[in-house]
This record gives sequence, C-alpha cells and structure tokens, in this order.
Amino acid sequence: MGFDKHAGVSVLELILYFPSLIVAAIVCKRHGFGRNSGWIFTLILCLVRIIGACCQLATIQSKSKGLIEAVLILESVGLSPLLLATLGLLSRCADSIVSSGSPGRFSAIQFRLVQIMITIALILSIAGGTSSITPQGTYEPQETSKAGVVLYLIALLALVVIAIITAMKLSNSPKDYIRITWVTILALPFIFIRLLYSFLAVFSNNRNFSPASGSVIIHVFMAILEEFIVVLMYLVIGWMTDALPPATRNSNASQPWKGNLAAQGAQAGNGRSRRQGPIHALVNAGIARTQQGHQEAEQSNVTRETV
Repeated sequence: MGFDKHAGVSVLELILYFPSLIVAAIVCKRHGFGRNSGWIFTLILCLVRIIGACCQLATIQSKSKGLIEAVLILESVGLSPLLLATLGLLSRCADSIVSSGSPGRFSAIQFRLVQIMITIALILSIAGGTSSITPQGTYEPQETSKAGVVLYLIALLALVVIAIITAMKLSNSPKDYIRITWVTILALPFIFIRLLYSFLAVFSNNRNFSPASGSVIIHVFMAILEEFIVVLMYLVIGWMTDALPPATRNSNASQPWKGNLAAQGAQAGNGRSRRQGPIHALVNAGIARTQQGHQEAEQSNVTRETV
C-alpha cells in the first residue's frame, strides 16, 4: 500500500500533537496531574491522537483487521478527553462560585453523573469499534457505537447547561475562572461539530462520513481541526491561568459523592466526616456478600464432616 490521503492526515496530526503534548505536560505539571484537573485530559488526547496516527501510518504496510479496528477505536474515543477536559474546567469554575460567597448551583453528584455518562460512552465506543469491521473488510457501525454517541450528545447538552449557568453566577469570582468559563463556552460549538461528525458516521448511510474510508476533507474540517482548536484553546488558558495550591485543587468532579443518604451516614458515623458514595457502598456490599458466602460454605462443610 502506498502513501495516501489518510496517511497525509496522520502526518499532519503528528506535526500538530507532538508539540501540543509537550505543552500539555508543562501545563499539567503546573496545575497537577490529578483527574480533577481538566488539563490532564488534553494530555491524554494528545497521546491518543499520536498513537492513532502511528497506527494509521502502519496500515500502509498492513491492512489487518486488528490494526484498522485500533484506528477506529482511537478515532472514536477522542470525544471522551474533550468532554472530560471541559467538565474538569467547569468544575473548577463552579467551585469558585461557592468560595466567592455566591450561592452554588451544582453539587458534586451532578458533575459525577456527567463524568459517569462520558465514561460509559467511552466503553461503548471501544466495544463498538472492536466489531465494526466485517469479514469483508468494510465498516459497519454497531449498536454499541450508536449508544455511545447518544450518551456523548446527552453529556454535551449537560455541559452546555452547566457552562451557561456557571457563567451567569461568576460575577464575584476571580478573573481566571471567568476566562476559563468563557473559553469552555467558546469551545462547545467546536466540540458539537466534532460530535456531529461521529453522529453522522454511525447513523448516516453516507459513505463520506465513514471513519474508515470516508472523505478526508470532511474528516479534517469536522473532526481533526475541531479537536485541535479545543486543545489549543485549553492549553492557552491553562498557560495563562495561575496554578492553585495543591491543597485547594479538589474540584466538584473528583469530590466524594454527596447526597442525603451519604450525609446521614456521615452524621451517624461516630463523628467522622467521611462520606461513602453509592459505588463504594455497592463494592463493600459485594465484598460483605462474598465473605458471607465463604462463611456459609465453611459452615456447611463443618456440618457435613460432623454428620
């Protein structure tokens, strides 16, 4: 196989994302590498795009099904870092609303629900990508991929609502947070165009939107440029924003799950303020049930030996 237009696009991605990776690493070092930092996801997206471009270039020598599926998976999961980066930045701004004395609009559970939704969409996209190439070598979108795109769309709508309400409540917040909020609002249309491309790729029968063999021009102007513009915007604002002290970097997106049940549990916990989220509670319940099963099995064995 020769050097085609798709390979040329991959070279363009490498040219764009290698320097962006270095800048993202510097920005993350300033603001922290924790998942509560929205900028960590720009670093992840740079890595995903670099690996995806390398896989695409590898298809010049080999058109194996596994390699093509890897390219498609890496192409589809790029939406997750974009949305998670936006969520992380908005959560920092939402925290500033409370700290500035204004009444808060959002709780950690709302940010966590959006975060979980994006994560599920990511899993569905990966599952769909692993079976999207038919034995004949053609691209056929799976139902899991369609479900993932729908969840991405719902998450984006939630981010639009959060961004608008946050912008309305930031009058008394520091200028850094006001700038971050408006940058995320400006980034949302580009993310929407990127999501629209994925939506048309899985729901439309138009071959021009096929991520495997579609129009290169459409792919560049509806996906690659949109992603890079958002990454560039977030890295610039990250470079301009003062770093928070490590002790104050806890954003809504990474706080413990809050709710009435958790609050009641905290009050009843002998004065301890630690709150247990529902996922943590389910894990503990599963461990307890497993231990109970072992105890019942041991008791059954003892009874049989006695008999």
